Parts: sequence; C-alpha cells; structure tokens
Amino acid sequence: MRIGTLQMFRQGINSILDQQTTLFKTQNQLSTGKRINSPSDDPTGAAQLVGLSESTKITAQYQDNILAARTRLEMEDTALGSVGDALQRIRELTVAGLNDTNGPQGRAAMAAEIRQLAGEVLSLANRKDGNGQFMFAGFQVLTQPFTKTGSGANYNGDTGQRQIQVGPTRQIADGDSGQAVFMDIPDGSGGVESIFATLETLASDLEANAPNGSSLDQLDRAMGQFLGFRATAGARLNALESQQTINETLLLQLEQTRSTIEDLDYAEAASRLSRESVTLQAAQQAFVKVQGLSLFNFI
Repeated sequence: MRIGTLQMFRQGINSILDQQTTLFKTQNQLSTGKRINSPSDDPTGAAQLVGLSESTKITAQYQDNILAARTRLEMEDTALGSVGDALQRIRELTVAGLNDTNGPQGRAAMAAEIRQLAGEVLSLANRKDGNGQFMFAGFQVLTQPFTKTGSGANYNGDTGQRQIQVGPTRQIADGDSGQAVFMDIPDGSGGVESIFATLETLASDLEANAPNGSSLDQLDRAMGQFLGFRATAGARLNALESQQTINETLLLQLEQTRSTIEDLDYAEAASRLSRESVTLQAAQQAFVKVQGLSLFNFI
C-alpha cells in the first residue's frame, strides 16, 4: 500500500499534536494538583466528584444549623436559669411573708420586691436572640410574645416549635414556645396558670396582708416546670454535640474520598511528564527525518 507524502505529513503533525495535548494535560495536572481538571479527564470520577461536592455542601449546612440551634438553646438555658434565680428569691419572700411575725408594712415591702422580680421575669420572657428574634414567641419570632396586664400578662405568640435539620434524617427543636414555658403551668387541679398570674396573686395577697400558702405551692410547681425545660434544653444541646461529631466524621470521609479521586500523585505525574517529553521530542525528530525522505527534495 502506498503512503503519499501528504498523508505522511498529516500523520506526523497529528502525532506531534497528540503528544503535545498529552503533555499539556500532565503539565496542567501538576500546576493544579488535581488529576481531574475537566469531565473528559475521567467522566466517571468527575460524576463522583459532583456527588461528593453536593454531599459536602449539605453536611456543611447541617453544621451551620447546629451552630445556630446551639446558640439559641444556650440563650434559652441562660434565660430560664435567670428566671429560676428570680423565682427562688420570690419563694424566699413568700415564705417570709407567710410568717406571722411580719405585719402589713413588711409584707408590702415584700410585695414591692416581688413585683420588681415579676418585671424581670417578663423581660426574660420577651428576650431576643442574636438575630433580633423573640425566643419564646413560637413561630411569631418578630412579635413580642408577652404584654403586661392587670392580672399578669397576655401571650401574643403561638405554640409553634421550630425543628432544625441537623442531619439527613434528624431534626432538633431550637427552643420552646412561651405558651408551653410560661403560660401552661399545671395548677394542681387539672388546670393551668401562667407564672405571671401566680406572681400577681402573690404580690396582691401580701399587699392585702393576707398571704396564702396555696400560692407558694403553685410557685413550687412553676419552679419545677422551668427546671424541666432547662433539662430539655440541655438534652438537646447534648444531642447537637453528638450530631456535630457525626457530621464532622462524615465530612472527613467525604474529603478523603474526594482526595482519592481528584488529587494528583505528584511523583507519578512527574515521571509521566518526563516520559511524555521524551516521546514528544522523538515524534518531532521523526517528523523532521520523514520530511527529508520526500522525493520532492530531489526534483
């Protein structure tokens, strides 16, 4: 079979171009540190990298969600702890007020302090988080949840509880509604009474010089409820910490898998670059020699 001069020329050029492309690809890999710089380098590997990237982004978002939920729960725990401190002082005043050694003047002074502490509890119930959202308003985070009334306080939020996605199949509440925490406190007879109504009754009874032991019992039930919600917040914080560790482990695994697929073996690539450079030089030299065999040079 005859091979024409033009065909030989084209084959030589194509061989050189192929070798240059291969060499350029290796040089690009060495400059980027990546084995795959375009889907054509490894279609299967490139598809795997897309999936890994998406999984990494989603898991990173879970970590951000955990951070936000932890911050909010820690603020709730702090607020409830301060409420507990205020109620403990109110309890001390109530016990003292029940003592017959105290008369109208002393009880009136105790009532005044209880009202001050009740105002502190109301302020804590209206506390905002770092984003300026009310912590105890349920889903109505932009609405102040509590407004003071003559008999205690009204609740303006709802009973919603935000569930935060912290893992592929796991959600954790980032707080509790004011209705559940401050309003629906069991009264011992099957009903409920708000902490604000309880404190108003305590103060009013002392001002009237007629303290009532049943109000102390209701105060104790309220204190127990706040302790229960603090325990719940603590349990959620522990769950968030556990999930964060799980997510960190997954992120590490995803990164290791990505590295195995994408990252370049520099030693192998450097050796390959050397071989490809020699091959390109050989192709160029062969092309020059073949050009010299053309019969046109003897015409």
